[in-house]
Amino acid sequence: MRTTFFFFAMLISIAVSATVKVTPLSTDYSENKVTFKVEWTGTPYNNHVWVWVDLRPIAGTSPGTFEKAVISAASVTSGTYTDLNGRGFFITANGTTVTATLSNASGKFNWCAYGSDYPPNVTANGGIYTLHGTPPFTLIAASGTPTQKVSGTTITTSAVTITPTTITDETGYPGEFCHYQGSDLYIDATHLCQQRTSGAQNWEAYIKDNRDDQIYRITQFSDGSWWMADDLAIADKSVGTCNGKRYYKGNDKPTCPSGWQLPTDEKLLTRFPNPTTTDAHGATITVGCYYGISAMCGYSGCTSCGTRYDMVCSNANNTPVWVENDRWHWNCDGNGSDGATVTGIAARARCIRNL
Repeated sequence: MRTTFFFFAMLISIAVSATVKVTPLSTDYSENKVTFKVEWTGTPYNNHVWVWVDLRPIAGTSPGTFEKAVISAASVTSGTYTDLNGRGFFITANGTTVTATLSNASGKFNWCAYGSDYPPNVTANGGIYTLHGTPPFTLIAASGTPTQKVSGTTITTSAVTITPTTITDETGYPGEFCHYQGSDLYIDATHLCQQRTSGAQNWEAYIKDNRDDQIYRITQFSDGSWWMADDLAIADKSVGTCNGKRYYKGNDKPTCPSGWQLPTDEKLLTRFPNPTTTDAHGATITVGCYYGISAMCGYSGCTSCGTRYDMVCSNANNTPVWVENDRWHWNCDGNGSDGATVTGIAARARCIRNL
């Protein structure tokens, strides 16, 4: 027999991009199924909404306490549902009706359905991570283990005992602690993985090269690729420094950290056209350091992006960058202010990675 019992509707929004409204419709106690409608105004993050359910059993006149519902199956009347993880799942169509099977329900129960338009996320400032969402939070390493629980909404970077790449909160919504998923990710109080607050507001992070423990700042571009914002500095195959920068010459092509590689000619020219004004993905490179990486210089001197200096030069004959199959030549006369040891034709190097 089909019986209907409503508890209440929930209106919730974690971010200002969209407001999500969840309206309960029916309950089927014999099948442990609940049905509700999900609709929203505005544009949700990544154009989908996360939904989940809480329940509490009814034993006579003494209802129990609310607990997390375990959703073992789901169906939707429009769009699709994805990433069902037991706690919740994504839906993609505004105004869809959802039916969820609750595997830990028994007998009659009260229930609440919720919707969120934005995942739990992290910001960092002054050696402190602030966690946004519904605590408690779970920090998760790239492989899925280990994990670390955070009961509040802040944690010092020194207290993070794992290298987290994803994060969940009480809602079970999967979020990204860091966009960079490489195992060489390096995080401490001064080397943070976070979205930049200016320019493209893209992600930046740091990696450690296990060959020499050198730390590099990396930034993610609009096509998802990661580029070093620092010159390669490993001494292997290096011929020394000029004006404080490390150079490589001859046929001794420098080697990148594991998982990274030198860019091809095509990738370098696509990313940094000559002259360098915008990247091929529609954003200015040098003005305001839009992607957090300085990328232009000329014969008379280089522009800077904070303490980050030129990536490639506006004249192809004066481009100090190694590429995958060859080097683009640049003459260093050995008269650098640091008593440079480089003479003749040499080149600096940056590495890239696609995950």
